[in-house]
Amino acid sequence: MKVLITGGAGFIGSALAAALVARGDEVTVLDNLSPQIHGEDPSNSALVRRLPSEVRLVVGDVRNREHWLQVLPGQDLVVHLAAETGTGQSMYEIDRYVDVNVRGTSLFLDLIGNKVEGCDSVRRVVVASSRSIYGEGKYQAEGMSVYPSARSGADLEAGVFECRDPETGQFVAPLPTDEDSKIHPSSIYGVTKQVQEQLVLIGAAAIGVQGIALRYQNVYGPGQSLKNPYTGILSIFSTLLLQGKDVNIFEDGRETRDFVFIDDVVSATISAMDSDVTGQAFNIGTGEATDVMTVATELKKAYGATGALRVSGNYRIGDIRHNFADLGRAKAAIGYSPKVSFSQGVREFASWVQTQQIEDSGYQRSVEEMRAKGLLK
Repeated sequence: MKVLITGGAGFIGSALAAALVARGDEVTVLDNLSPQIHGEDPSNSALVRRLPSEVRLVVGDVRNREHWLQVLPGQDLVVHLAAETGTGQSMYEIDRYVDVNVRGTSLFLDLIGNKVEGCDSVRRVVVASSRSIYGEGKYQAEGMSVYPSARSGADLEAGVFECRDPETGQFVAPLPTDEDSKIHPSSIYGVTKQVQEQLVLIGAAAIGVQGIALRYQNVYGPGQSLKNPYTGILSIFSTLLLQGKDVNIFEDGRETRDFVFIDDVVSATISAMDSDVTGQAFNIGTGEATDVMTVATELKKAYGATGALRVSGNYRIGDIRHNFADLGRAKAAIGYSPKVSFSQGVREFASWVQTQQIEDSGYQRSVEEMRAKGLLK
């Protein structure tokens, strides 16, 4: 196939590009080589360097019509990964997140829908959605499923971090979040991913193109940017630990996420590309919840680091408490089944990190930005 990957020089995109080239696909990448991800000199970016030589790399912006027209003609399939990411940063760079994630997607669909200048070959679109669209995920209270809204400021200030039943105020227990769960994002990033997903699923169907959305959980693994201080806690923690610094654990360290290894994400994405399923969204994760303290502890052990793990009680506006995926639908429809456990994946990630040059990621600056804007308490 002729495949276009937007954001294809990023973490997921570069790994996917390598896998597609290895199986014989013709791959084009459109990427703006953001300094936040690649550093000020993209030629030194490990992510750019790991793109196979067979890949056609076009440096461009998904908000630019002419850049789309350079890469769309002749493509069979588009994997749309390009997006601004980061829950915290999205809460104060609102216009940029909406502009890139929403307008960039609408421009793309407009071009292929109107068959502008040869943009009529695309038959299938796979869009990267996110677990963030669920906000707080699915919970259980007295045998019933409930969907808590954002946690109250009073609870958070008091160090009470678990979610409550919105009706009774009682504490609730997390359940695996399935695709039929309530969509109620708690961050601007989550809102933009929800809109991006719906644009593709609804817009593609309207113009006669197959569309499928993958709701990625927290993706990690070799190749993850160590320069981006706004997303990827394994990278953030690793950079701090290898610099001999302490790690500030937000809340009480027992907040959980579904951490899914990059190889499993690439496998799931290829399965979605090759499938005939259309008009649906699927969770892509491990189906297991891992708390943040476990992540930090495993990384500290892997590096033999001396920095302390400090549970601070700090919290960020827009963060959720728990979310992990129900994978039943993805397994049944596209044959997705994760292969890499967290313990195995974190070892592979840590081994890779130790081969990289560790620089200051700007994490402290990002923390100060959030605190100055009232988003970090």
